[in-house]
This record gives sequence, C-alpha cells and structure tokens, in this order.
Amino acid sequence: MFNIFIILFLIFTFALVFISKKKNFFLDMKNEKHKKYSSNSKSYFLGGIFLISYFMYELLYLSRDFFLITLLSLVFLIGLLSDFKKLNSVSLRFFLQLILMFFFIQLIGLEINNTKIPFIDQMLQNNYVNMFFVLFCLSVLINGSNFIDGINGLLLGYYLVLFSIIIFKFDESFQIDLEFLLRLILILAIILAFNTAGYIYMGDSGAYLLSLFTGIYLIKFSFFNNYISPYIVVVMLWYPCFELLFSMIRRNLKKNKTYKPDTQHLHHLVFSLLKNSIRIKNNIIIHIITSTVINLFHLIILLIAINFIYSSEALILILVFNVLVYLSTYHFLMRRFKNIN
Repeated sequence: MFNIFIILFLIFTFALVFISKKKNFFLDMKNEKHKKYSSNSKSYFLGGIFLISYFMYELLYLSRDFFLITLLSLVFLIGLLSDFKKLNSVSLRFFLQLILMFFFIQLIGLEINNTKIPFIDQMLQNNYVNMFFVLFCLSVLINGSNFIDGINGLLLGYYLVLFSIIIFKFDESFQIDLEFLLRLILILAIILAFNTAGYIYMGDSGAYLLSLFTGIYLIKFSFFNNYISPYIVVVMLWYPCFELLFSMIRRNLKKNKTYKPDTQHLHHLVFSLLKNSIRIKNNIIIHIITSTVINLFHLIILLIAINFIYSSEALILILVFNVLVYLSTYHFLMRRFKNIN
C-alpha cells in the first residue's frame, strides 16, 4: 500500500510545486531582512503541506492515532497562518501552541519521568509539574527548530540525520517501528531534495510540524526505553533548543526584542563565511555546503554519543562540548563579521 502512496505523493509534490511556480501559490514573500539575507530567489512554503499529507496517511490510515494527528494538524495550521501572514503575532502563536499542547498532552498521556536528577524526578511525580515541564521542552524545541530553518537543507537535514541514527543504531529491542522510520526517512529525503534545490522551504508550518512530532516521538522513545540515559534525547535535540535559548539571551543583552528575527544566528554566520571564502556565486550551492557542514558535525557527534547511551555522565560531557563548540564558533565568526546586522 505504501508503494501506491509514495507514487501519489510524488505526483502530488511535483504537481503542487509546478502549480505554485506557475501561479505563485504559497509564495514566500521575503519582506523580512532575515529572509532576504541568504536568498532573494522565489521559494514556496510547501514543506509542511507535503509532510502533513504523509502524517495523514500514517496516523489516520495506518496507526489511527486520532489525537496525535489532530494536535499535529492544528499546530501545522497555526504555522500555515503565519506563513500566509495572517497570524503575525509571535506571542499569539506561542499562546495557541501552549493551549493546544496543554490539552492534547493529557489525551496522549505524554510524560517525562526520568532525568537522572533525583530532586527533579521527585518533582516530576506531580502531574502538573510534569505537564508544564513537557510543555516547556516541546515549546523550546518547535520554536528553536523554526529558528534554524533559515538555510536550505539545515532543518530537514538535521532531523533526517537524527532519524537515520535511530534506525541504523537501534534495533527492535528498543521498541522502535523500523518500517515506520523507513517510510518517514524516505518522505523527509524527498522533501529535502526539493528544499536543497531551492524550490520549497519548510516555513513555520513545516518547522512546527516536524519538530513537534519528533519531540513527541523521542519523549515516548525515552519513556519506553527508560533503561537508557534520557540525555541521549537531549544530545539529539540540543541544537534547535540551544539556538532558541541563546538567541533570546543574546537579543535581551543587546536590548533587542527577543522575538524579532535577525541575521545573527550561527547558520547565517557560517553562510557568510563560506560565501566570502568560496568563489561561488550560486547561493543554492552555498546553502547546501552550509547545511552539510553543520549537519555533518551533528552526525559525527551523534555517532559518538550513540556509544554511550547508558552513561549520563558521558552524554552530559558531549552536550557541554557541543555548547562550547557552538559558543566558540559563534564568538569567532562574530568577531570576523563585526558589522553584520
């Protein structure tokens, strides 16, 4: 049955890209400076639409997980309204995300019970504390993932690396559905091909959708495999989460609005470095190189981390190393591009 779906999915993908280019449907209006920074070419926020069509097939037709697909669809809709410039208030989008996740987390039964920190684990036994902790984690993840969707291939490549690590380094004894992961990886690879070519980008809708699903999936993965360290999930998801938290601190220290987009994210600085260092005028190629460099680092880190899934101490050291590499790289690039806005 999936063979038929994938054929229809490819037809739908090519058709929607063609129609969008012809009629300027779903056109990303690059009015904001951070969107013009790395590209002025036309692109279309179709990534989320392609992804939600797959989740409809997977969660409605195959697994019949009605609560999860409803949550994903509603959060996707919030992002889509943002992409269409119909929901421009960051605080309102954040509030709506929280309300939806607050309601559905209880229906789905999503919990984080194990942090390997005794006093926090004790606090998490309280249902309300647990629920708000899950809300905090998911909110940071989905909004941080939206932050890293500024370079073609970065967001999709990051999550593709993550799911590929899971499928190739964990077997069925870890309670994972290998067939589902293979289907998901194939869909992400197809969308990534269009994204790296510059035809589409994920947009708020796609970033919210992909990261929310991944966050829920990994919380459940950690819950059902509680004999491994929960910090393997933290190492898997540290980048978008740290990008958000660091950006908010950075903007606050500079007296800037924490929610206002800028071009001082790490991926923007890496893009600028490569563009100034490599004699290539084609921005698409620079996008590909930038996302490949960043995601290659994460791939290497995950390949190392996966050997320490039972050692929280080792995973915490890896996490600290990641943060130090991020901060030192950021400091070096900011000194190099002092006049960047």
